Amino acid sequence: MSKNAGKASTKQTARIVWEFPGDVPTCDFFVERPLDDLEDLQEAVESFVFWLEKDCFLMWEAVISQEQNIPLSREQKKSLRNLLNFSDDEEEYKDKAILYIDEMPRPSEPWHVILNKIAPHLWINPFRTSDCHFETQCEGWSQIMAALQEHGQGLVLPPNAGSAMEVVPAELRHSLWLQSCFNVLDGMGQNDDDTTLDDPEECERIEWFIDGLRECRESVGYLGLTLNSLLDRIILPAKERPVFLKLMQQNLGIDSCDQPIAEHL
Repeated sequence: MSKNAGKASTKQTARIVWEFPGDVPTCDFFVERPLDDLEDLQEAVESFVFWLEKDCFLMWEAVISQEQNIPLSREQKKSLRNLLNFSDDEEEYKDKAILYIDEMPRPSEPWHVILNKIAPHLWINPFRTSDCHFETQCEGWSQIMAALQEHGQGLVLPPNAGSAMEVVPAELRHSLWLQSCFNVLDGMGQNDDDTTLDDPEECERIEWFIDGLRECRESVGYLGLTLNSLLDRIILPAKERPVFLKLMQQNLGIDSCDQPIAEHL
């Protein structure tokens, strides 16, 4: 399955209005912490994944849909019954106000708005292999997408999003998928040692890199990548660039560095 694939979400016929009376408590998901602080970014990613795994976003959407008399989806009904431990008789809990779940109030913004605030901070542009990268920036996107793929069905989608995996704008989304391939080249040139892609053991990185590109072929095609434009996004040590280009051409059967990569994957 392509990394860009995702399970379909159940769309509601009416949209939730994410505005609440003044006496309804809400919480700022980010607790006013700046996401350009890498530790705060890590906490935001971990919290977002946790909320997905525990169906917190889904439960709050079910609660709010009920408050606004929006028909509940199958997933929302199941989530609400699990939350309240009630029977199939919706009249039993129809008028009950739910202000907290696990002692936490509802988020002040929908899940997809929260994700779109996190995603830009995960993009490293350009990605210099000689730099030290924070793990959350390298792995955070894949972690979030894995959680969405498993737990995102049933979440309410914004307009024009076909699935929960597609709520981030396409250019950024595909750039982040591409960046997830860069990890196998990370660290090259970092310690000024003798590590080089000419080394038979190190050149395996190119095979792993191409495997990653194949998994993200949709993104490679969307971004119209060639070997030359790829090297604008991932910056290798100067001595490695010609070796990288030679190995990539050999492995992919590309004659020119200006040929589209996707058709050779």
